[in-house]
Amino acid sequence: MTKAELLELIQNGENSGVEFKRDDLRPEQLAKVLVAFANFRGGRFVIGVEENGSVSGIMRPNLEEWVMNVVATRMTPQIIPYYEEVETEEGKRVAVVGIERGANKPYAVREGERLDFFIRVGSECRRADRDTLRRLVQASENLQCE
Repeated sequence: MTKAELLELIQNGENSGVEFKRDDLRPEQLAKVLVAFANFRGGRFVIGVEENGSVSGIMRPNLEEWVMNVVATRMTPQIIPYYEEVETEEGKRVAVVGIERGANKPYAVREGERLDFFIRVGSECRRADRDTLRRLVQASENLQCE
């Protein structure tokens, strides 16, 4: 992603396929948004940008490693995001974590033995109800019919 593409993404604001967060998010916040994107049509999670679109930048060293660890330990079934960092004109780094539409729906956030399912509704992540879970299973591309 180029600086110009990042700027356009930020200018367009949050929506059903884009979420902004500053770099103080907790693992469960990251997993929740990525699961919701995977259960929807995919999306981009932009780390280092405030909800109002101002760039605060990323501060953590090894953010990519942290993101991949959260995905590996907190999301099921496994999905591999696309991670990239872009430097702004002000010299601040922003991370963009891309998730494709998942083929193995429904995706869940794993917290011990508990599984929480989320969907994307507009610019929000919401807990999926039973009917939504049924539709997600029906939409899975890996159903085997005999």
